[in-house]
Formats: sequence, structure tokens, C-alpha cells
Amino acid sequence: MLRSHFALLGSLTIAAFVACEDKKPDIAPVPPPTPPAVTATAATTASVAVVASIVPPSSASAATSAVPLASASIKPPAIAAASASSSPTAPTCGDKPLPPCPLYSWMKANTSPAMASQDFAALATALDRIVAFAPPGYGNWGSIALDGAKAARDNKLDGVKGACRGCHDQYKARYKKELRGRKI
Repeated sequence: MLRSHFALLGSLTIAAFVACEDKKPDIAPVPPPTPPAVTATAATTASVAVVASIVPPSSASAATSAVPLASASIKPPAIAAASASSSPTAPTCGDKPLPPCPLYSWMKANTSPAMASQDFAALATALDRIVAFAPPGYGNWGSIALDGAKAARDNKLDGVKGACRGCHDQYKARYKKELRGRKI
């Protein structure tokens, strides 16, 4: 991401230098910065398109060759931004302002209050239910939840915390990346 910012900054600096050197009064305004979800390829392509739209045709090839191209085609910024915003990886839930994701909402409503009040019966019930939430390919999920439920039935808070930590360490990042919006 930092690389794309430097590419954009470099492109805009070159464009400004060339534009000032030619002393052309009819320079097109610089579009707003690309959104953070735009990949480095789209940002580089967009910045090259900005340079190409500002720099006169005779010096456009020199200015655009100063920025490494990730692809041979140059897209106008509007097209590059549109293709980036339609990315299938854009989350539909998560951190604010997005709504909470289903598993997070369930955990917050069921395990968090039980953990805070050390209600071992509620913790055992919640952890027994979590076993059923195990997605395919998350092999230890169920056994970790069962271990936590057993610790809750034995009133062992450290055992419950260990099960939670073990599952989160092993699966939280992957789950958020792959299955964040999955219904439970």
C-alpha cells in the first residue's frame, strides 16, 4: 500500500513539474486520492492515467515511463476506481461503520456476558453450541470448543480462557479473511 502511495505521489510530482514547465493555464484538476481498497496495480494505473491526461502528448511518454507500469493498459481514473470498488473482497460487516459480523454478534451476546460474570453454566452451553459453528477445514475448532465447555463445567476459568485463546490464535485471522460474513 505504501508503494502505491509513493507511485501516486511521484506521478503527481512529475505531472506538476511538467505542467509548470510548460506554463499551461488550462491544467485539469487533480482527482481525489484513490480509496484505500484500491490495489497497487489500480493505483499505479490510475496515477499514470492522471499524468497522461495532464502532460502534453509530446512529453507524455517520458512522464509515464518514469512510473513503473503494472499493466500495459492505461485506464482513466474513473474506470480504475469503479473496477476497484466492485471488488468481491469488500467486507459487508466488521469494524464500524459496517454492521457487526454474525459470529462476532453471537459471541458478544452469548460468551462475553457469561465470561464477564463467570457464569460457568452459560459458558458451557455457549461453547457446546460453538462446536456446531465449525466451518469445513477448521479441524480443531470443535475439539477446542469441547475442551472449553468441559473446563466451564469443571468451573475452571483458566481452562475456558485457554480454549478461547487457542481457538482465536489458530482461527480468528483466517476466519475473518475467508468467512467474515458467514451466517451461523
